[in-house]
Order: sequence, then C-alpha cells, then structure tokens
Amino acid sequence: MFTKPLTHHSIATTDLTEDISTIRRLLVAAAISPRFCANLLNEPGIAVRKGFGGEQFQLSESTMHLMTSIKVSTLPEFIHRLDETLSNRLSTTSCV
Repeated sequence: MFTKPLTHHSIATTDLTEDISTIRRLLVAAAISPRFCANLLNEPGIAVRKGFGGEQFQLSESTMHLMTSIKVSTLPEFIHRLDETLSNRLSTTSCV
C-alpha cells in the first residue's frame, strides 16, 4: 500500500488551488449582489475582508495582493484579468 503521493505539489500550488475555490464563491456573490460587486470592483481588499452574507473569503496573501491590483469597471473585465493573472501564476508554479 502506498502512503506517499505520487507527485509533490508545492505549497504555492496548494494555496492557489484553495484560493481558486474561494474565488469561485466570491465571484458568485458578486454576480448575485450588485452592491457586493460594486464594492469588489472599487475596493477589492475591503470587499474580500468584509465577506458577503455572513460568508468569509480567506485568500492567500499573494492572491489578495493580485486581486487588489486589478483596476477595472465591470465584473466581466475583473474576471478576465483575474483569470489571465492566475493562469500565468499557475503555469509558473506547476510541478514539472
């Protein structure tokens, strides 16, 4: 019986995987709440820290920094920029 994983994932990849799950929930909140969406677009750091509907969004420091650096005016633009940046980050942290 094997007790070790066949591949070793770096901590950065694990953090990013957890962050992506949280980001999905965060984007659903933005899609259903115009107020939360406006807060996310104008002050992403504050919106993430406040949460939505009692739900908290725990993100790694690097992902939080990335989100606060995105300056756009619509949710589709935000999603596009976030996707581009996370895709680049994922490709640089993946195991070879």
